[in-house]
Parts: sequence; C-alpha cells; structure tokens
Amino acid sequence: MPEEPASDFGTRLLELLEALLIPDWGDLMAFVPLLLIFGVIGPVLTLLFIYWAYVRLTSRRGRVRVEDPKPMPALRAADGLPVYAPNVPYCPTHELIYPQTAKMCDFDGEELLVRCPVDEMTRVASQQVCRGCGTRYQLGASLAPAVVSDHGRPPEGGAAVA
Repeated sequence: MPEEPASDFGTRLLELLEALLIPDWGDLMAFVPLLLIFGVIGPVLTLLFIYWAYVRLTSRRGRVRVEDPKPMPALRAADGLPVYAPNVPYCPTHELIYPQTAKMCDFDGEELLVRCPVDEMTRVASQQVCRGCGTRYQLGASLAPAVVSDHGRPPEGGAAVA
C-alpha cells in the first residue's frame, strides 16, 4: 500500500510540470491584450506623467502683467525748465508726460497739450491738425500699449543687487 501514494505524488508532479512546460496556447493568447495594457502602455503613460510632473514642478513660469502706461515726470533741461518731446501729450501745470492715448490730465481734468514737431507750436491733444503748419497727426495710433510690471523677485540665478 505505501506504493500508491508515491505514484499519486509522482503523477501529480508530472501533471504540474506538464502544465508549466507545455502551456495551453489558446488560453495564453487571451492574456495578450492585458499584457499589452499593463506591460507596455501602462509604463509608457506612467513615464510620460512623471516627466510632465517633473517639468511642471521645475520650470519657472513667469507671468507678464500688461498695464496701462502711467504719466511720467518731464525731463529737465540745464536751466531747470521741463523739456517736452514733440507729438507727446503733456500737462504743463503738473509737468507730467502722458501716454499717447491720453487727452485729459488725471489730476485736474485739464486738456493736455502737444507740441508740433514741424513748427514747435503747441495745440491741445484732442485736435488732430496743427493750426500753424496744417500737419495732421493721430495720437495713440497703437491702442494696445504694453507695459510689463515686475513682480519683485530677484532675477533667475542670483540675488537682487542692492
């Protein structure tokens, strides 16, 4: 009687080895789509996501803020009088130079003046024709001025110079 359990054990071992060494190819072909999804596409998508996250976290994303130009103080000549460039709106009361699209002073609502580049005659900014020489001007031809404001951080790669 002791021989029967040995033959059962040997038979079971041979059946197990047969299943491992000689697989059923029909059943294995059913697993090919799963192998493609989990073995190829999954790791590729994982690597792409990791790369995207790395680039997103390490890149500096600067933001440009577009603002309307602000009036600036006029430059001074050697004698201390303000100097106004031709064809640029300015307020002689407050000695400010305004952007090309401005017509009125921000402080008192007074009309801005413009100096003609041809004959140096002054006119109000709302007039498009010089009364002295008849030259026609269009102030503010570009209605999309771009003024970039800084965000207060030091430049990349170094600290701000004090």
